[in-house]
Amino acid sequence: MRKKTRPFGVMALVVAGLVVLTMTSGMAAIQVELNGDPVALSVDPITVVNRTMVPMRSIFEALGASVQWTESTQTVRTTRGATELQLTIGETDALVNGQTVALDVPAMIHRGSTMVPLRFVSESLGADVRWSEAAQMVSIFTDGTPYVYQRTGMQTVVLPEATVIPVSLDTALDSATSRVGDGFSVTVVSNHDGDAEFPLGTRLVGNVVEVQKADASNPGVLDLSFREAWLPDGSKATVDGSLISLDDQAVTRSEDGRLRATVERVGDDRLKMIGIGAGAGLLIGKLLDDNMIVGGLLGAAAGYFYNEYTRERVTPTDVAVNPGTVFGVRMDRDVTFAAPETFVAARAAYLRAG
Repeated sequence: MRKKTRPFGVMALVVAGLVVLTMTSGMAAIQVELNGDPVALSVDPITVVNRTMVPMRSIFEALGASVQWTESTQTVRTTRGATELQLTIGETDALVNGQTVALDVPAMIHRGSTMVPLRFVSESLGADVRWSEAAQMVSIFTDGTPYVYQRTGMQTVVLPEATVIPVSLDTALDSATSRVGDGFSVTVVSNHDGDAEFPLGTRLVGNVVEVQKADASNPGVLDLSFREAWLPDGSKATVDGSLISLDDQAVTRSEDGRLRATVERVGDDRLKMIGIGAGAGLLIGKLLDDNMIVGGLLGAAAGYFYNEYTRERVTPTDVAVNPGTVFGVRMDRDVTFAAPETFVAARAAYLRAG
C-alpha cells in the first residue's frame, strides 16, 4: 500500500472536511438502509468528491462483519465470510483479500469516527449498493437478489446485446506505457438527456486486457474491456462491453432508432486498437493470420489495411489515444439499470423524432 507523510495527509483531510461541511450545509442528512431497514449511525454520512462516507463500525457491524482497529498504524481490518478488507487512514489504496484496490477517497477521521467510502466497503463485502438522489437514501442489499428501483420516479431500462454506445475517452491510453489491468474511463457522448442510451454524464469504466508494444515488424495493440456504467445519480450497472468503431461497416441504425453492431462477437474474437503510423491514423480492427486488418477504422485511417503496412506504405507505431477520442463500445450482454422516468420519456421522444 502507498504511504503518505502524516503532515500532508492530515492537512488534506482538514481541508476536505471544511469543503464537505460547506457543501452539505442546509441539506437533508443522508440516510442508510439495509435490506429495507434503517441503519443507526454513530454520526451522519458526509460527501467527499461525490462519494458517500459513512462511520466504519456502524456499517461493518450492520453487515455482520467483525472489526479490528489498530491505533498505532491507523488501520482497520474487517472480515465477512471469506472476505477480508483492510484500509488505512489517509491512504488511497486498500487491500481486499490481499489484493491492492484503488480508492476514490481515502478513509478519514470525522467527529471522532473513522469514515470510509460506503460503496467500496459494501460491495467489497458482497453487498449491492444503490443511491437515490431525490430521497438522499443509500440502500444496501445483502440477500443476493437483483435490485430494481421501487421508488417513485424511477424506471428499469434494458439495453439489448449488440447495442453500440458512442463514448469519449477521459484518460490517455498508450501501448508503449499501458499495462494489463490498468483502469480507465470514458464518458457517454451526450449533449442532453435522451440523445444517448444512458443519462447525461454517465461514464463507463474498464480495464486494459492486452498490450503489445510496437517494434520494427509489428504495430502496437491495445485491447480494452468495459465492466461498469457509473450513472450520474451515483448508482452503478454491470456491463460487458468491447471495442467497436463507428463507421457504417461496423454499425447500423435499427428500426427503433438505436445504434446496433453489425460485427459479431464470437468468444475471444475481439476488435482491438492498432497503431499503424501517425499519417494513417488509428485502427480499430482485428489482425488476421495473413497480415490483414479487418473491421472499422478511425480518423484518417480509412482505406488502409494491414497488407499495405507490410508493403511499407505505412509505419507500425504504438497506439497513442488522446482524451476526447470518440469510438464505440459494443454491449456484449444485455444491460439493465434504473433511470429517472424523465430520462426514459426524453429518450423515447428523441428516438421518435429521429
